[in-house]
Amino acid sequence: MKELFSKRWSAQQITSAIVVAGSTFMLLMTLHPELILRNNTPTGGDMGAHVYGPAYLRDFLLPHFRLTGWSNDWYSGFPMYRFYMVVPALAVLLIDLILPYGIALKLIAVLGILTLPVCTWLFGKFAKFLFPIPELLTLASVVFLYDESFTIYGGNIASTMAGEFSFSISLSLAVLGFGLLIRAFEEHRGKMLTALVVALSALSHGIVLLFVFGGVVLLAAVWFERRSAMTALTVSITAVLLSSFWVLPFLTGHAYMTDMKYEPRPSGASDSFWSMYFPLTTFWDIVITGFAVIAFANFVKARNRTGIWMGAYCIVLVLGVYFGRESLPVIGLLWNPRLLPFLYLLRYFMMVIGIYQSAVWLSTFYRLQQLGRKALVEQSVEGIKPLSSISESPKFNLSWITAFTVIVVGIIGFRFQEMPFGKITTNAAGETIYKWGFVSTKATNDGFVDGWARWNFTGYEGKSAYAEYRAVVETMKNIGQDPNLGCGRALWENNGELNKYGTTMSLMLLPHWTKGCIGSMEGLNFEAAGTTPYHFITAAAMSKQSSNPVRELRYDDNNAGLGVRYLQELGVRYYMAFTAEAISQANMQAALVKVAQSGPWVIYKVEASDLVVPMSVQPVIVTSKVGDPKERWLEIGTSWFQHPEDWAAVPVASGPDSWQKVEAVVDLNRRQGEPTDSSRRVDIVKPSETITKVELPAVQVSNTVLEDESISFTVDKVGVPVLVRMSYFPNWKVENAEGPFRVAPNMMVVIPTSNEVRLHYGYSFIDFFAYFMTFLGVATMAVRWRGRQVERNRKLLSR
Repeated sequence: MKELFSKRWSAQQITSAIVVAGSTFMLLMTLHPELILRNNTPTGGDMGAHVYGPAYLRDFLLPHFRLTGWSNDWYSGFPMYRFYMVVPALAVLLIDLILPYGIALKLIAVLGILTLPVCTWLFGKFAKFLFPIPELLTLASVVFLYDESFTIYGGNIASTMAGEFSFSISLSLAVLGFGLLIRAFEEHRGKMLTALVVALSALSHGIVLLFVFGGVVLLAAVWFERRSAMTALTVSITAVLLSSFWVLPFLTGHAYMTDMKYEPRPSGASDSFWSMYFPLTTFWDIVITGFAVIAFANFVKARNRTGIWMGAYCIVLVLGVYFGRESLPVIGLLWNPRLLPFLYLLRYFMMVIGIYQSAVWLSTFYRLQQLGRKALVEQSVEGIKPLSSISESPKFNLSWITAFTVIVVGIIGFRFQEMPFGKITTNAAGETIYKWGFVSTKATNDGFVDGWARWNFTGYEGKSAYAEYRAVVETMKNIGQDPNLGCGRALWENNGELNKYGTTMSLMLLPHWTKGCIGSMEGLNFEAAGTTPYHFITAAAMSKQSSNPVRELRYDDNNAGLGVRYLQELGVRYYMAFTAEAISQANMQAALVKVAQSGPWVIYKVEASDLVVPMSVQPVIVTSKVGDPKERWLEIGTSWFQHPEDWAAVPVASGPDSWQKVEAVVDLNRRQGEPTDSSRRVDIVKPSETITKVELPAVQVSNTVLEDESISFTVDKVGVPVLVRMSYFPNWKVENAEGPFRVAPNMMVVIPTSNEVRLHYGYSFIDFFAYFMTFLGVATMAVRWRGRQVERNRKLLSR
């Protein structure tokens, strides 16, 4: 560190520092640092619900020595951090050790944005690009971050403010990892550091996982050398081992996830692949792509492998977006536009290099013209010295990076009115203008991401409706503390007006504010729970206007008559109505008993919605022999959930041999749309044969206790199936009972063998194996590090 400040920096080093630090500072100013450091609770889009996750990890999972586990708080229970990324949450908790939680969450939320410029610069340096290419790549990353042509795909400021901050962190790590791998190819060092960065990138977001490992494979193919191939293999294996504790359970548990069936793009008559690949105006699309093509051609000509890799990866991503319309072959769950940010970023990289190369070519051409004229005038070539490469001219490079920086900063700075020392004034005509030095323009802000950041970081507490929001939360908290009512799940009416609280997802934080006493049926992590579709079917029935995000379901919109039964089957204890229409329908339902009101919210207790209930009819084992098991169970679950009249007994996926077995067949008379049609709806299935109804003896269930990762209860008879209204997942184990068996829609059935029964969420074989793999990865790094230390000491002693 002392040498860093004592040595004299060159003009190039000073320029590099200014570009990287200046880019980061400009981004920070756009994100409103004064609000980031304000002690409040961030909100806005998904970010307003992301408040829940790290706090749950801190308060419940880590005290049980777990990184992943069970949460009772959303979707009638779901596996927490098994399908969503735990590393960013751990980073939040690390900052939370010294700063308030809200500030820690906001700092991590902007981390990916603020680190992409420096990670990009390091990528350029590790790839052996000469000045000013790394600096130009840094500016390209800034342009990408400010790109507002997409708002949810991930990576840019807009997507990050919508809640995709794990994606932006992962992307920064991926770019850095690529640079480190190229350095490892060229210098044969740093393989373990590279593996660690690649693993952290993979662990930070599942979509970027595809990008980073795909990039590693393509880099190895482009280098195409035996030693480089071994380096790539070493890095890949170590990174896979390190990330196995999360990646392996994620990949093997997809059958119990929910496929949201996001409609692939292009969709609709006005959409096209062309508009996906080229989302800007025609002029800018031509400029960006044209210069990117120039760069790729020059890289191929010069056999620059990093440049060839960037261009080739752009082509691979174009193909990936096209063929990714049908999702991934094994686990599905890929929405093909999510690959576009990687294409855009690499294309911006290629664009700035192409502009620079064009400037070099034009300058060289101009100098040759001058020399030619001089030779013609003097009628001699004597005394004319050979031209040196203009790209090696410090003056040219400094001038070029300075000019390009001014252009980029000027455009972005004026667009967002974030120029250093800029100010808003009123001229003599009474017009409001934005002024920077001698340059001025009308004070109109065409960009929106700084406004999104302001909305998010003023927090829940900064919204005008915060008092109303806080009041309904306190009302639910008091209901949970009332011994006559108690804790339980709540389903709240879905409505766009809830954005006045900061986000339409604001009530997802009910379990956060009530310390787990009042659960919210709706939450983030849609794909993580197999119960998600049934929640949204219920929310549609109990709401005036629901979002209905899971495609192809048969929603019963605004129909509380059906919705009450759905609430009961999901074990929902409280219903919270917001609109006059929903309140009117709720008041007509005998099973809904009004217990409180807070502002516009009316809260009802749902009768007959106990967590553990006896069964009156023996379940029937239902099989479906063809197709995706996840889709087949969705058909069985929704068919029984919405059409119980077709089923004399509730279907289960497995059970004792004594239970009847039937096959589920599609009711073609009620089919809506073929599998490839946009009008497609999930098939209704019914039993292939008559179900023999087996009446069960009456059983009393008592002493039900719900804890963080367990449920216990008492029965007065053994051997009789009991329904547990908790989401099914294979990690559930039971003591003193057979099972648990998965029962429609996505709950559990157990057959007590003793009066005292206890279920708990445990570890599976895959969990133990995955942690063992990660242990091997850590051990591999430790052994290699120790080996380097020994070798270094040996060399020192031999001198």
